[in-house]
Amino acid sequence: MIIFRKFSLISFFVSALTAIGQEFYEESPLYYSEAEVDTPLTRIADRIEAGEKLLQGEDDRAILAEVLALLEVPVESQTLVYSKTSAQNARINPWTPRAIYFSDNAYVGWVQRGSIETITFDPKLGAVFHLIDLDRREEGAAPAIRREASCLSCHASSQTNGAPGILVRSVYPDESGRPLFDWGSFHTTHRSPIVERWGGWYVTGRAGPAGHLGNMTFSDQGRQSLVGGQGPVSNLADHLNIEPYLGGGHSDVVALMILEHQVAVHNAIVSGHLATQRFLYQNEAIRKATGEKSDAPLSETYQNALQHYGDKIVRALLFEGEFELVDEGVEGGEAFQKAFALPARKNKRGRSLRDLRLYERLFKYRCSYLIYSEPFTHLHPLLKSEVLRQIHHILTEPDKHPDFGYLSKSERKHILSILSETLPAWAEVNS
Repeated sequence: MIIFRKFSLISFFVSALTAIGQEFYEESPLYYSEAEVDTPLTRIADRIEAGEKLLQGEDDRAILAEVLALLEVPVESQTLVYSKTSAQNARINPWTPRAIYFSDNAYVGWVQRGSIETITFDPKLGAVFHLIDLDRREEGAAPAIRREASCLSCHASSQTNGAPGILVRSVYPDESGRPLFDWGSFHTTHRSPIVERWGGWYVTGRAGPAGHLGNMTFSDQGRQSLVGGQGPVSNLADHLNIEPYLGGGHSDVVALMILEHQVAVHNAIVSGHLATQRFLYQNEAIRKATGEKSDAPLSETYQNALQHYGDKIVRALLFEGEFELVDEGVEGGEAFQKAFALPARKNKRGRSLRDLRLYERLFKYRCSYLIYSEPFTHLHPLLKSEVLRQIHHILTEPDKHPDFGYLSKSERKHILSILSETLPAWAEVNS
């Protein structure tokens, strides 16, 4: 009966959060769309407002390069998507794909003769969407930077855990890039089979023998390759004009897989962070209404909610359910892998959470490097402590956590060593 009551309460609570049009983030204390935001992108806008001569390059490409540099997003992270799954659909097709660049703390999208789309993170509100309007830029002036509310029509749904987040989709595009939604589509994460991934995306590198949906268009007559065959391609220079793209002819398969992983982690972090703020606000309101002391412990319902959102984040961070990379795994280019490794925090033995494996699994040590990211750093303290507590328990008492039995004894040992030596918050919670 106790177990039944616990899960009945948490199911009711989670349903209540998402029942109001999936817009709990517009309620007090968040007011997502109305609130002032503080992100790396808005800080650039503040510098421009203060008179700094930023984003005044001679062309769109130069401005994009400056945006990436200011946001510390590596050019080598470039992936190219030709499906019309953006607010700038009219400008996207297999010959002019949208470029997407990313780091641990930012996502940047750009379309030829279009505007720059960004997702950066506010400490309280999580993922925030902005448009850098290149269409109406005056000569010698920086382009306007504005929040883009229309993004929420797609970027705040069940696929982003009911909160503003990031989407990676795999579709069946026709020859113009328009998705054939009657054929279906896939929400891609690190759990997705390779054969379902990358529909509407260019893919450079090798991704195993089973094939994937990238580099192709579809029609009732079948599928048509955009790269002259079904085999892997290392560069797109022979298949489209790559001159406009900062990353050249690369849409790296390893970059794509890391993008898919970190989108799932960021979405779990943001939805948990927003929901925690909301239910703690509700808890405080109940305390005041009932005359309960302000330092009273959380009710069982809210404790269960905290554990629920912590569990979602932990499963994403620890790659639970990751699709196995069979045979020889995947092989991408060196440029992205070198850029990705640069921010690595290494322990005394030189190991880090950014160490790639690329066969059987993506990483050597299956605890996400995003545990160092700004969104995780700004996670509500109660929720962050819960996440780190759960991870510590999984790593030190594996017999009690069969869902994470895929983590071997040696891998758990290495993860513990890396976290204890490189993550200050780890020592604070597990001392």
